[in-house]
Amino acid sequence: MKGPPLPLVEELSRLGYALMRLLLARAKEVFAQEGLSLLQAEVLRLVKEGVSAPSRLAEHLEVQPSQVSHLLVSLEEAGLLGRHPDPEDRRRVLLRLTEKGEAVERRLQEAWLRAYGQHLARLEAGELLLFRDLLRKLTGVERG
Repeated sequence: MKGPPLPLVEELSRLGYALMRLLLARAKEVFAQEGLSLLQAEVLRLVKEGVSAPSRLAEHLEVQPSQVSHLLVSLEEAGLLGRHPDPEDRRRVLLRLTEKGEAVERRLQEAWLRAYGQHLARLEAGELLLFRDLLRKLTGVERG
């Protein structure tokens, strides 16, 4: 397979990077409204989705375990997260969102979807479906 012409690949690379930076900057703004960093917000999302071991968080975030430890302390101090002994191995801890953490995570998700939706509103209905289909094809993800 030959692939697309190099100038097109270069332009798509620049545009993809510009979109990534734009969305990242917007995410930081949205999460800062709740007083959270991008990584703190991501920890809440991951714990909500079932990533309950600190070591697994480090893998998902692609950071050192010591960085995760600092993130967890800050989220615990804010009352958003709790550490609980693993019933199967009392040497390990499992993470759970507190009631306050659940509410904050829900607000973050809603705010992010509104913000991302504002960017997507630039596209017409057919373009949105095409964009979705292209992203699915590029990422290998069939269903959201």
